[in-house]
Amino acid sequence: MSGPTDKDSRFKPADPVIPGVPQRAPEEKKKEEPPAGPSAPSGPRPPWQSPMVMAGAGIGALVLLAGATLAWHQMKPEPPPAPVDLAAQTTTSASGGAATSATGEVPLPDAPGPVATVQDMAKPWTVTKFRIRRKTGETVMGMVVRLPSGTGYWGLLSVAPYGRCDLELETDLAKIRQDYGYAASHPMVVDSCTQVVYDPLSLGNASGVWIRGRVAAGPGIRPPYEVEIKTEKGFVIATRSE
Repeated sequence: MSGPTDKDSRFKPADPVIPGVPQRAPEEKKKEEPPAGPSAPSGPRPPWQSPMVMAGAGIGALVLLAGATLAWHQMKPEPPPAPVDLAAQTTTSASGGAATSATGEVPLPDAPGPVATVQDMAKPWTVTKFRIRRKTGETVMGMVVRLPSGTGYWGLLSVAPYGRCDLELETDLAKIRQDYGYAASHPMVVDSCTQVVYDPLSLGNASGVWIRGRVAAGPGIRPPYEVEIKTEKGFVIATRSE
């Protein structure tokens, strides 16, 4: 008994027979082989391979590098400040002489800091002028006066409260009597604009506090603004102003 294959073959037409031509067995269908060469990637690219994402990553790396460079420069320690050369600073004596720099100008020291040496201000009524930075941030003129023995130094701002002219130490007693109408027995600090005379050896009241520079003559309302002075290692140092 023939199987299903033989039964079905009855309805399949036979291949034509050509005389003199041998018949060939039916060839098996060749399996399809993949094309030679690298295969193309299948599916969409990952998001991190997107050109826009890769370009953004490059820009971000440059920004991080620039930020790191700026931070390094900000954290770099600053060089130490240059030492103060007090030899070139100004010391004005009662006789009116002043030390000058090589350019002929009178250099003024900056405070807070040393403004003179104790040796330079050893003579009574010696004056040294300087510039000082106040708490408000402004820089104004100041001066320190070497008082007679036993009384030390007097530091003050060069402009009196509500004043507009620079204060000066006047050592000419006859000039004080003539110009300011005050018979002084020792040098005085004077204001040529308001005709006020301040006494370096007396204390005056300023808002309930007694400070040096009593108003001896003229329309002054209080002593000049005070500058704190101290000596250390042979230097006269202006520390802070009122």
